[in-house]
Amino acid sequence: MKIKKQRIILILVSSIFIVLIAAFLISPYSTALFKSKSYFIQHSLASNVYYEPGAEVYADSIVSFLPSAVNRVEQVHGLQFEKPFKVYVCNTQKSFNEFTAITTTPYPVRGTALLGDVLIAPSAFNFIGRDTHKETLMHELSHLHFQQRLGFFTRRKIPAWFSEGLADYVAGSGGEGISDSEAVNFILSGRHFIPEEEGEIFSTIKKASNGLSGPMFHKQVKMFVTFIFESDSLKFKFFLRKIQNGESFNESFNNKMNSGVKDKWVKFVSRLKGRNY
Repeated sequence: MKIKKQRIILILVSSIFIVLIAAFLISPYSTALFKSKSYFIQHSLASNVYYEPGAEVYADSIVSFLPSAVNRVEQVHGLQFEKPFKVYVCNTQKSFNEFTAITTTPYPVRGTALLGDVLIAPSAFNFIGRDTHKETLMHELSHLHFQQRLGFFTRRKIPAWFSEGLADYVAGSGGEGISDSEAVNFILSGRHFIPEEEGEIFSTIKKASNGLSGPMFHKQVKMFVTFIFESDSLKFKFFLRKIQNGESFNESFNNKMNSGVKDKWVKFVSRLKGRNY
């Protein structure tokens, strides 16, 4: 009887495992993981830049700006990249979405740092009518910089608002089509992202954005991170070095910025109330 029960449990567990594997294999994540980049063409002027057939003009622009982008990221992060990486430039949004397991989004995703490399979508060159490939490249390189120094779980403990806000600060991107006054009005009326003190392993930008549109979320987090940096740039650099060494985000913030995230947020909102936009 005991052996029969064990067999039933084993069969059930095996069945569940098979179903999960099958679900993964037919999902966009499987396509993204196994889709080959072998047909990408290596750029003649940069050995770490590859492009899909038809995307050579896009790749030329990426190659031209890549050294400046790397320099900007290393300057703000205060550390060099630990490992070499590749930049893949896609020719169609469909192809980019397949590589990144993206389905439908209100705004086309322009780039991503994934599996140790960076992918750039054609939408980076025409986002809401603007050429943002330089900003997109710097933004994704900022994410890649964190990825190289921190393991998956440690990196996820950094709140989404900070990692996105820092990348936007580095790149001078975020909030395209959103004015300062519109973002301030949203914040003062209580419609803002959640300024979490710690990230969560399985948290998402959608949760952190608290119902905001993508551009509004990025506009607000960029403004907040800029405020934190400008409040004391030297302390900010010490704090950034700490979290890049894998230390606790919240503890490092409290110790190096002499203030908690919540206190900084209150001061930030107070500053917004006293300014005319």
